[in-house]
Amino acid sequence: MRSERTVWAVAALAGAALAGAAPAAVVIPLAGGWEAIVNDPNVLDVAVDFASIQDDILVIEKFAQFVDIDPFTGRPAPLNITFRQTAADAQTVSRIVITDEAVFNSTGQAWNGFDMILMGARAHWNPLASADFSYEPFTSMVFSEDLKTVSFSGGSIADGGFWFPGVVAGGLVIDVDLSGAAPAIFVLKEIPTVPASGSLPLLGVAALLAVRRRRRDG
Repeated sequence: MRSERTVWAVAALAGAALAGAAPAAVVIPLAGGWEAIVNDPNVLDVAVDFASIQDDILVIEKFAQFVDIDPFTGRPAPLNITFRQTAADAQTVSRIVITDEAVFNSTGQAWNGFDMILMGARAHWNPLASADFSYEPFTSMVFSEDLKTVSFSGGSIADGGFWFPGVVAGGLVIDVDLSGAAPAIFVLKEIPTVPASGSLPLLGVAALLAVRRRRRDG
């Protein structure tokens, strides 16, 4: 069952896109000694499900609508969430769990996979703790050797379709090293993947030629 918050978020994201509201980066206070920073709250939101310093865990929900296309690749542009430690280590949890997600494909392209990449040396995926994470209609969840990337494949999300990972069961677990002297900070980068093309998309070629022309004329 999808939570009421998930249903609300889907409607809110779709409404914001239709309204064409201008993006503005925002800081989202979380709990457990963390905050999240998103560049465009119209298409990306994070909310707290549960937090416990005693249990050393922060459980969050995430809502994302992918709209933009990278002009150089012709493929969906990524969305980033920056996680930043805001409290002393003793008041900060070292485990962040992502669950109950709603991801909307509004890119004009069907997806055949999805990558989630952790950028920053102090955050890593925990495959064992993430084993029960549900990710239908994809059939494969593979973690990179360095535990910085998790890739979903073996299925597809049509343009205009939704993906609800973690709604059925489980969570995607991030473990953070808090032993450093400076507050921990890392970025979660999410990139839908599309079927590979044999050549650079025409949109990318046009953008590349435009850049070269400006450099030449300048």
